[in-house]
Amino acid sequence: MQHVVTDDLEALLATLPPSIHDAVNRLENRSELLEIVMDLGRLAEGRFPEGEVLLSNQPVTYADLEYVVERIGEFGDDNRAGIERTLHRISALRNRKGKVVGLTCRIGRAVLGSIALIRDIVEQGQSILILGRPGVGKTTLLREIARVLADEANKRVVVVDTSNEIAGDGDIPHPGIGRARRMQVARTVEQHAVMIEAVENHMPQVIVIDEIGTELEAAAARTIAERGVQLVATAHGNTLGNLLMNPTLSDLVGGIQTVTLGDEEARRRHTQKSILERKAPPTFDVVVEQQSWEEVIVHRDVADTVDTMLRGMIIVAEERTRDENTGHIGLRRISRNGMENASPNGIGGLGNRSQGFTPSMFERGDHSERSDRSERGSSKGVRQIERPRRGSNEPPMPMRALAPTGTSPAEVTTTPGTAIESEPEEDHRTETLPLNRTLRVYPFGVNRDRLSDASRHLRVPVVITNNQKEADAVMTLKNYYRHQGERLQLAAQDGKLLIILKNNTVSQMQHALARIFDIPEEDTVEGEESHPALDEMHFDDPTKQALLETEDAIHQVLNKGLTTAELPPANSHIRRLQHQMATRYNLLSRSRGKEPNRRVKIFRARD
Repeated sequence: MQHVVTDDLEALLATLPPSIHDAVNRLENRSELLEIVMDLGRLAEGRFPEGEVLLSNQPVTYADLEYVVERIGEFGDDNRAGIERTLHRISALRNRKGKVVGLTCRIGRAVLGSIALIRDIVEQGQSILILGRPGVGKTTLLREIARVLADEANKRVVVVDTSNEIAGDGDIPHPGIGRARRMQVARTVEQHAVMIEAVENHMPQVIVIDEIGTELEAAAARTIAERGVQLVATAHGNTLGNLLMNPTLSDLVGGIQTVTLGDEEARRRHTQKSILERKAPPTFDVVVEQQSWEEVIVHRDVADTVDTMLRGMIIVAEERTRDENTGHIGLRRISRNGMENASPNGIGGLGNRSQGFTPSMFERGDHSERSDRSERGSSKGVRQIERPRRGSNEPPMPMRALAPTGTSPAEVTTTPGTAIESEPEEDHRTETLPLNRTLRVYPFGVNRDRLSDASRHLRVPVVITNNQKEADAVMTLKNYYRHQGERLQLAAQDGKLLIILKNNTVSQMQHALARIFDIPEEDTVEGEESHPALDEMHFDDPTKQALLETEDAIHQVLNKGLTTAELPPANSHIRRLQHQMATRYNLLSRSRGKEPNRRVKIFRARD
């Protein structure tokens, strides 16, 4: 989809003195104009992405400034005004007596299609924080997100518009936000109160906010996110590292606290005793660093990224680019170093680093190249990330249903929607999806929270839907599939992809999603210590039951607010497996009591 730009530029030019108006009309590239600056006693100038141009031969006078002020709306306490039913913003400079001595007229544009780079993330319902330098287009992207969620996703969207910059000046919102509702803010300092009012009074599914900048607004954002409302907002800062160094806004990504380790723990971590750790769960699930209209950097798991950054380890993010001519979206994974020697005296060496990421791209070969990757070895820190493109002369691949995880994928006959279990064979191929293609999954007899955890852990665009008709795939268990329930029969008739699991566990779901999105096994868990694959071991019924209870306990600790979970007494073999499972989820575990009542207690690291 190409960008469709609506700027209502003539409405702004009509408020300017005739000489400046005519000068702008003579510009050949006025469609790229960002701002018009009028300062008393100086020549008016127009600002473009590549520089400035002069718009007058005579200095600006009080009469010129008054000419503009009389034709626009009233200035608020933030010295901003607008033009009714447009997106333009006029900001005033005042002298000590309060008289206007300068104006900055920013051209507001509604850009349809600007959401293409992050559309899959927006549709998943996760809270998103957009960062970027001033003028890069954060507010324009925010406006388009509000429109898409309201008009195309049919969600209840409320825009908290402090300066009337998202939905324009006046009481009637600009069409650029679609059917989203707009709440205006009487005074800038009351933005946090209006944010809470929006949740309490208007029952939104999504709240859109521009420029979170104070501690009260950050606290209000956390309150909103904890109430289950999707939050989409912008904040000042170029990168996630900038935000962490901002004491006012660092709480948006979990905040930082000083932790003193014991001697034994410090030796185990090979670090000093006083370190920095994340203080709380992040308010936002995803952070998007907007570099330009055609490039963004996405941190899909903010908690994991912040933890990795504080440990001084390699940070992996997604860089998404859009071809301006073809509209093709490319995705690659890039990396940079985390914070070095993170300590309470300062945030490592991050402040000295260049902003943004240092790209480290390596093309991924075809499937035959991947098969002998182990023979060639791999370079340190190298991850092959680009998906192979299917050639135009390659025959179309038949629709497949995934056999129970742990066996080979089952080919499907020409009858759509049917799944045939097959014996393990070599060189099976499964139809894969690109990483930026959203897969809508209807879970039938499958735990939704675990499916959400699995997709978030793999960082794949999966949307869990309550409507089977809207789903692209149905995920179910082997037992349900054998009985062929009514809903599974409907799914088969509709030709949907059937994903069949052996067990209702997170690891089973991860294996299935990794196969669908063509994620190699070594890439599914980034930077994690290798543990025996528990699901591949042969367990008797008591062991299997104990591990299912362990996974339930871990789920309660991670997602239900519990601080600790104590497991039933078990033998040493089971306890060792339980400790391994806790480690995989970054939780602490200790064995308590004496035999035969010795048991494992799981709790969060900060406890």
